[in-house]
Amino acid sequence: MQLQQGLGGSLATVPAAEEPKAPQLNPGGPGGSGLALSALLVAQGLPSSVTDRYDLIGMDTRGIGHSTPVSCGFTTDSPYYSNMPPYAVDDAAVTAQAKIAEQAAEQCAGNDRDDRLRHLTTANTARDLDRIRAALGEEKTSYLGYSYGTALGAAYTSMFPERTDRIVLDSDIGDTHLDRDGLRRYALGMEQTLPDFAQWAARRHDSYGLGRTPQQVRASYLTIAGRLDKAPAAGIDGSVFRLLTFGHLFMQTQYPQLAQTWQAMLEGDEAAARDLSAVPKETADGALSPNDNALTVFLSVTCNDVE
Repeated sequence: MQLQQGLGGSLATVPAAEEPKAPQLNPGGPGGSGLALSALLVAQGLPSSVTDRYDLIGMDTRGIGHSTPVSCGFTTDSPYYSNMPPYAVDDAAVTAQAKIAEQAAEQCAGNDRDDRLRHLTTANTARDLDRIRAALGEEKTSYLGYSYGTALGAAYTSMFPERTDRIVLDSDIGDTHLDRDGLRRYALGMEQTLPDFAQWAARRHDSYGLGRTPQQVRASYLTIAGRLDKAPAAGIDGSVFRLLTFGHLFMQTQYPQLAQTWQAMLEGDEAAARDLSAVPKETADGALSPNDNALTVFLSVTCNDVE
């Protein structure tokens, strides 16, 4: 497992009186690389009162990045491109997506030549965290986890309660695994968050033209989605549009870009819509997807965790 020490004191010289001193970090996923998370937190303004006292330990957990990365061989032209299933407009879309899921499973099995994928589980990764604790010379584990990282932290505390110290779980997914109900909660989260964006955009109607009331902004969303369901534009269909909207609702700092993307869609500015939405440009067929490793770990952990 690859580790990265954050911006704190030397692991060997921090006074024992300041225990715990080496919290482990996880950005979520499953499949997210956390090797540089310590530096990212510092860059985003983590107070010096934290870094003066703690050595922040970022890592690539098993199967990810530098920690013996696994691969299903997903390519840039693969129909499986996201860990969130695309919105299914009708029954035919559900059937088509089921076939894509089956193909992805078969592809992962075919590429698993070293028989590693079945060992990627939340419980096993929690066991890895405990090995890291021991390697750092810590009697107890402190931990900060985001999104799926909350599942990992919760699993650790349940498996090793006697070795658990300070645990921070941010953006809890609601369980120690992502089953069908867990994935459906993402849809609920989008429905609960869209009104926040709608209010934000309505206050800025003069800038974006999406509607003067939250209801009008929501109507703009439905108009764009319905239009793209019938005729994709700028490489974006209705499912991709819903997916990029979902992704931009995670934090308010992304609202301006989302509003500009909607505006470009409403105005029919395909060039601006493509640039703003960051839809990948055409690449050579068969090239390995930059998301291959993350998607492989996501599929392996979720499938192994859930019956």
